[in-house]
Amino acid sequence: MAKTRIQRGERVYVYERENYRDSTGKVKHRNTRYLGVEVTINGEKQIIPPKKRFKEFEVTRSVRYGDIAVIYDLFKQYGLIGLLNGLIPRRGLPVGEVFAALAIHHIIDRETLGKFSKWYRDTALEEFTGITPEKLNTSNLGAVMKTCSKIGPEGIVDVCIELFNRIKHLETESSTLIYDITPTYFYSTKLPKARLGYNRNDNRLPQINVGLVATKNKGLPVLFRTYEGDITDVSTVEQLIADVKRVELSIDAIILDSGMASRHNLLKLAGDDLKIIGGIPLTSNEAKELVMHDISEENELMCPTGLIYYEDLATSLFGIPGRAIICFNHSDLEIERTARLKKIGIAEIKVAEILSSQTGNENTADQEKEIRTAIRGVSDFFVMNNDGKTVSVVPHVENRRAARLRDGKGLLFTTNLEKSAPEIIATYFGKEVIEKIFDCYKNGLDMQPVRHFEAGNIDGYIFSCYLAYLALALYKHHLGVTGWTGVEASLAELGRIRKTTLDFGGESRDKISVLTKEQKEIAEKLGFADALFGL
Repeated sequence: MAKTRIQRGERVYVYERENYRDSTGKVKHRNTRYLGVEVTINGEKQIIPPKKRFKEFEVTRSVRYGDIAVIYDLFKQYGLIGLLNGLIPRRGLPVGEVFAALAIHHIIDRETLGKFSKWYRDTALEEFTGITPEKLNTSNLGAVMKTCSKIGPEGIVDVCIELFNRIKHLETESSTLIYDITPTYFYSTKLPKARLGYNRNDNRLPQINVGLVATKNKGLPVLFRTYEGDITDVSTVEQLIADVKRVELSIDAIILDSGMASRHNLLKLAGDDLKIIGGIPLTSNEAKELVMHDISEENELMCPTGLIYYEDLATSLFGIPGRAIICFNHSDLEIERTARLKKIGIAEIKVAEILSSQTGNENTADQEKEIRTAIRGVSDFFVMNNDGKTVSVVPHVENRRAARLRDGKGLLFTTNLEKSAPEIIATYFGKEVIEKIFDCYKNGLDMQPVRHFEAGNIDGYIFSCYLAYLALALYKHHLGVTGWTGVEASLAELGRIRKTTLDFGGESRDKISVLTKEQKEIAEKLGFADALFGL
């Protein structure tokens, strides 16, 4: 083979040469094929061939890759998938990989289980899990979800705690836990736990209640437990105490809102040496007396609800030594007083009408019954007397005066003697973290409404939502943001990154779409995604 060598700078390019005759019959030569760059290796000249260039190719597959790869990698790098496989063993499909895929499904594009296989086929999950789409049919998915019913509620709590142990080192500040409970409703009426109960959406559908414990600082989920739909929030705290004792964590305090801070629960928490920061309902005489304490307005603090004034008193509540922090807000005073006076005014008009009616005077017992119905909700602010002949109703002056002294005030009680009052107040109002978590569950992860599920799949379904939120919390941590702003948008941006398989004449190659400036910035912030995107 004749060769032509052309030197440009320090590089020598080699071409195959052939001789030919031109139209006049003269012999000439020309370069027919580029062979590569000539280099010297160990004293011998070698030609490094060029990279192959293919003029024709066929796209054989294109799948969603960016957000899928990032979230699945988070499950892997924290060892959560292997942990699930070890804690929930079963025959057939691996539990860890399937639950990770279901969790990602909730985050990315929730559909019914019947459409899961189709969605899965359009993602890169098969590459990560090693499970073909055909195996992820409704029957197999249902079998995996039923593993939660097999290990039971206590087993699920144990699994949650083990998962939390893998990520708890991310909490570098004091470990304050927040607890709350939320309902999720069902269209099915044949589920044992789905019952009619207090429903914040007022839709009269059967529901179950989901109790969740999370860390206040980063909002990391610790554990969850499902309850019957008619259970009251306050009655779940005793179970909460038993559950958090299973967590290997130095707990700084447990935050409870006023719906859970009953006398019984506070005594139980204090008896188990668990520190409390609780919003105390103004229903007991002890609480009412405490908030009637004068507030000088010398101590002020800006909170999410606005400017508040506070007094910090060393005292006891229900026999529990601690501190009462009385908070006062001018805006709340106006709202509460206006609402109460309107209710009292309406009741007074109704009472006057009943007393002036002729039919009411014929039977004082019936008249008394009507009046009690009319003043329902504000009866403490009236004094009624029935001597058998007439019924009289007058204002309860003392109760109305006492209510005025309580307007705009709230009561926090804590057994934490180290933190300052502003720290206690900020910690308590920080419980809005749990509300954001539930908002993420219900809106971001579309936890409700649940249309049709077998009884054995309910806990598995809630567990997949729990894992989805856990993955989002890890993603938020690595993204380096304090709130949820930008989390959803950045994941959506990563979701535009696809992996395409190209066929060049029998040779297949995978190509990741070229990253935009925004996608590169997100990958850089995450700090672990460079290898996933070939950066």
